[in-house]
Amino acid sequence: MPLTLPIAELTTLATTRQGVVATTWCEERVGDVFRAVSPVQDVTITASRAAEVIEVHANVSGRFGFDCSRCAEPGELTVDTEFDHHFVGPGQLDAGDAIEGGAADFDADPDVSEHDGVRIDLDELCIEHTILALPVVPLCHEDCRGLCPTCGCNKNREACLCAAQPERASPWASLQDLKLEPKA
Repeated sequence: MPLTLPIAELTTLATTRQGVVATTWCEERVGDVFRAVSPVQDVTITASRAAEVIEVHANVSGRFGFDCSRCAEPGELTVDTEFDHHFVGPGQLDAGDAIEGGAADFDADPDVSEHDGVRIDLDELCIEHTILALPVVPLCHEDCRGLCPTCGCNKNREACLCAAQPERASPWASLQDLKLEPKA
C-alpha cells in the first residue's frame, strides 16, 4: 500500500503519522550490493499545510544486508535518514518562470515538488533518500582488513602466511621527473 497523505486532512498545525514503505524496490535498484532484511521500512512523517504549500519532514529507517566490500563476509546495517520536502500546488513549479529574474523558480530545487491537489505520494521520496543514505562501500566493520590478494585468506580471521608484497610503484611515478620549459 503506497504511503500517501490526503491534502484535505492537512492543516497549519503539524500532524505526525506513522507508515511503512515496502522494500520490494531494493532488489531492483540496489540489489547488486544491498538486500532488504525486513519487508518494510518504518516511516514517521510530520506534515503541515499553508494554502497550497505543504511542508513534509520524514524519518525513514530500514535494515539492509550486504557483502563486505573488502572481505566479502555478509553484514547488516540500519539506515536511518531524514529529509524535508516542500510540495507546491498544481502549476506552481513553473509560476516563477513568468517573473523577471525567476525569483520564484522552484524548478532547480530538488526539495520542492508539485502535488496534484488531492494527495501526496511519499514512497519514491523515501526510497530515494534511503538509497542516498546507503554507503558507497559497505564494510562489515570500520577496520576490516580484507582478503589477501595472493592467497585469498580473510585477514580478519587468520594471519596471512604469504611473503610481504613489494609496494607497487605508482603508474604516475615517471611523471615526477618531467620538467616543463615555459614558452617564450
